[in-house]
Amino acid sequence: MNKTMTRFSRRTALIGTATALALVLGGCSGAAKDAGASSEPAGEPQRGGELRVSIGAEPIAPAFDMGTVAVTSVGTASIATLAYNGLVDFQDGQAVPELATSWKQTSPTQYVFTLRDGVKFTDGTPFDAEAVKFNLDRLLDPNGTGANLPPSLESVEVSAPNEVTMNLSTAAGGFVASLRRGRVMMMSPTAVTQYAKTDPFKASVGTGPYKFEEYKTGQYIRLVRNDDYWADDNYLDSIKISILPDPTTSMQAFVNGELDVLGVTPAQLAQVKSRGNSVIKTSISNTFNYVSFNQAVKPFDNVDVRRGFSAAINRDGIAQGIYQGYADPASGPLSPKIGDAYSDLSGLASQTFSTDKAKEFMKNGNFDFGTTVPFSTFTQAPFSTEADAVAEQLRNVGVKVDLSKEEFGSWAQKIYTAKNFTVMNSGQTTATVDPDEILYPLFHSKGDLNASSINDPELDKLLDAARAEQDPQQRAQMYQQASKLIADNAYAAFTVYPQKIAATSPSVGGYEFTEGGTNPLSRVWLAK
Repeated sequence: MNKTMTRFSRRTALIGTATALALVLGGCSGAAKDAGASSEPAGEPQRGGELRVSIGAEPIAPAFDMGTVAVTSVGTASIATLAYNGLVDFQDGQAVPELATSWKQTSPTQYVFTLRDGVKFTDGTPFDAEAVKFNLDRLLDPNGTGANLPPSLESVEVSAPNEVTMNLSTAAGGFVASLRRGRVMMMSPTAVTQYAKTDPFKASVGTGPYKFEEYKTGQYIRLVRNDDYWADDNYLDSIKISILPDPTTSMQAFVNGELDVLGVTPAQLAQVKSRGNSVIKTSISNTFNYVSFNQAVKPFDNVDVRRGFSAAINRDGIAQGIYQGYADPASGPLSPKIGDAYSDLSGLASQTFSTDKAKEFMKNGNFDFGTTVPFSTFTQAPFSTEADAVAEQLRNVGVKVDLSKEEFGSWAQKIYTAKNFTVMNSGQTTATVDPDEILYPLFHSKGDLNASSINDPELDKLLDAARAEQDPQQRAQMYQQASKLIADNAYAAFTVYPQKIAATSPSVGGYEFTEGGTNPLSRVWLAK
């Protein structure tokens, strides 16, 4: 087998925390402007100016080190794509060259990548095959803290100064896409070696359009243009990202003209439009929101109890009430945006709202209605509001719910590190491009984000086989089967497929929701 990829056009080849910051800093393709809204500037992009945006939570420490678990935070990783590149990017459903100009699959388990010549990290370190090996070896380190390891990657060899060979343990259909910007990003080996353990922010050195200049905890992050960038589409002088946990504060700043871009929830649209000249953009996505049950905690080791809790959730009510129609009811872990791997699972009783069926399931599972069920969520909208709705719907079928809310960072530590919870809600907000990136981390027994202690040998076998399958149609069918198994067993209660919504000032040009996790601000420019 010999598949070679050489197509490249930089202008056409040009993503959080599960919070509102992901609405500004990450997204999917297909943005659209609301009818009646203002228009963005026309004409050729202009250079200069500082773009002012905000995020709703502190980036996950340590800073923007993409060789650590920080990459699992949508907000942190999305900011990082402004400073880093991947070997590939993603556009129109396929991988396109970035730091790798071409690649070939020499066998089902081996890929050879040719790298771009003359590129340097912003500290002057050359980008070459040794740098690629350094970054991927760091992720492969069993004693390291890396996440988002490319599927089945076993070893990396330097074939030539500008060529790397990657060896896989088994075939992986989504391997090349997993090396994209927004998922696996290249950092300066010099900076990482010198600073990663002592000053992670200084270690945050990439080859991207912008470079980190300043980070004041709890206040802001500033990036400035990389004047030596190998492409020519970094138009801004700088980007200032203010850290504003209070959505009222960020909203008022946008309405007052103190921010140029704002991620918004449907409930905020009327207030955003009060600015008068806002440009509203929306995008369908392949993300989903869900309620998860810790199967290491009774009674959620019982499938009928999980099914009962899932059936108690009114998905249409959440889509219309909380999201005001800017979401569709969800029935499984893959939305229609993912393509052929999607299947409509709304006919499953475990994912269909029915108070009678919910009570029947719970009764079959010997659920004790006298017990109080702890429910953990975080404070950012719309997830906090969605948790309120789910808790009330559970109470409507007789479940006693103790709902607690925390700041995202402490909540994530409790859920994903300590796994100290009973029921929680969240969103799969990463801009994924392959079903493996959604299902394996969350539902495989060895998945990085399997906080709910799911351990289903049949599901593991199916996900392993789908990961290795090379034929796209075969893979799609396998993921349809896996999705049905996940939904039927209520390994999660899927609530909605939300849309992305962003508001910009009329001076902002080039804002694009993107595939794969690249920040929509990457090619933004300001009209003078």
